[in-house]
Amino acid sequence: MGTVYIFRGKAATGKSTLANMLAKKLSIPVFCKDDVVDALKSSKNIDKASINNEVCYNILYKIIQTNLDLNTDFILDIALGDRNKAKWFFGRLNFKDNKVIKFFTDCSDEDEWKRRHEERIKNPLPHQSFKSIEHVIEHYKKLDVNPFDDEYIIDTSKSIEKSFIEINRIISSYL
Repeated sequence: MGTVYIFRGKAATGKSTLANMLAKKLSIPVFCKDDVVDALKSSKNIDKASINNEVCYNILYKIIQTNLDLNTDFILDIALGDRNKAKWFFGRLNFKDNKVIKFFTDCSDEDEWKRRHEERIKNPLPHQSFKSIEHVIEHYKKLDVNPFDDEYIIDTSKSIEKSFIEINRIISSYL
């Protein structure tokens, strides 16, 4: 039986930072949708117009399902802040006998969350498509961005170190 750690939530809430910290501690891989997007966007042989979320999520689905079938330990760093899209993606996966620990990252300090986005807008990575803070706010207004009942809420408005301590406390309760 493998253990799968899932990090889900809005952009700029610390998912990738926390997932990478946990991966380093546990010496297990992180599968990240943003890495798939970045790799596709940097390819000179792929028509940029054909790259979209569906393609990325289909690639990620194949990678994740293969690892679930092998019962390996891994971390899934996936945005899917919207509950409906998350339900669709997770509904495709067969978690079998794997243990799944789900984290929903959020930043309850809206000013801090906006500050993080403003920093990203200045120096965006290929997968970061927001052009303004207004664009960010408008995007999330349309979505159901709330945790599921089986997710642990990690509020990253406090330091990332405190958030990581909380994640470790939760994980240790499973041992």
